[in-house]
Amino acid sequence: MEKIYYNNQLLKRSSELRKDENFLKSILDSEDVNFIPMKDDENYFISGKEEIKPLILTRRELERYIKDISLDKMIFLGKINEKFYFSINIKSKIEKNTFINQGDIITDQLRNVIGSLTELDSSYLALAKGMTFWHEKNKFCGVCGSKTKMEEAGFVLRCVNKNCNQSHFPRTDPAIITLVSNKDKVLLARSSRFPQKMYSTLAGFVEPGESLELALKREVYEEVGVNVYKIEYFQSQPWPFPASLMLGFFAETEDTDLNIDEDEIEDANWFNISQLKDLTHPEIKDGFKLPRFDSIARRLVNDWIRRYE
Repeated sequence: MEKIYYNNQLLKRSSELRKDENFLKSILDSEDVNFIPMKDDENYFISGKEEIKPLILTRRELERYIKDISLDKMIFLGKINEKFYFSINIKSKIEKNTFINQGDIITDQLRNVIGSLTELDSSYLALAKGMTFWHEKNKFCGVCGSKTKMEEAGFVLRCVNKNCNQSHFPRTDPAIITLVSNKDKVLLARSSRFPQKMYSTLAGFVEPGESLELALKREVYEEVGVNVYKIEYFQSQPWPFPASLMLGFFAETEDTDLNIDEDEIEDANWFNISQLKDLTHPEIKDGFKLPRFDSIARRLVNDWIRRYE
């Protein structure tokens, strides 16, 4: 079974504890707590000779960088086994020291090191990244412009203006992602924003007042000019880069001629199973690449291959 990154059931979010400030404060003073440091939109890692692993700080280690360890600086991530997890955005640089001596301390985008991480690691790191991004983008109220303050362990930002008092909640944008097939071939496309040579499934954001199915049909038609039917839900995947939820589908079409929206799509082609396996195509010089292994797009392609080979 393929690994599913950025979401793992072993991370218990324990949302019922977010309003219990007294309990959360007591956790901060205990030995049953781990801290996940962030540097804005980058995670911290320990880079050893043979592996990269997440940097996890104990309270004693965190005190070297944060003197005032208080709840209003922390985002409560939840519980893994018997340990509670908080994330904190640390502006000062964390360096190798006598507490942390397993390797060099680095910061990097989570996706750049995902191949070295477990599914569980990727889960709490993704949550920390997504929540930190939301906090950094919502320091001020979107209604009146006043500052916001943390509530409910970081999962609510409330306007400090008593005349406004607006509550703001973490935002997740739904996006459909679709593997379109016609008999024994599937449709893959590439955008100029993609890594070199990569072809992927079609995707787009759901608009207000639009169902997932209508969004799927609209996006596919807008991007490549084909009409789809027989829509089948596959899986979903959080994609906190910065704040999306990818909703995966299969769909079929009888249309084979493509009408590409050149503002969105650089190229699109039909691929059979042998071409997907060999990463070759007669119209693509020097071959192509499939989507990232940690993406739902890649799982859609792999699942289709298993179904039809």
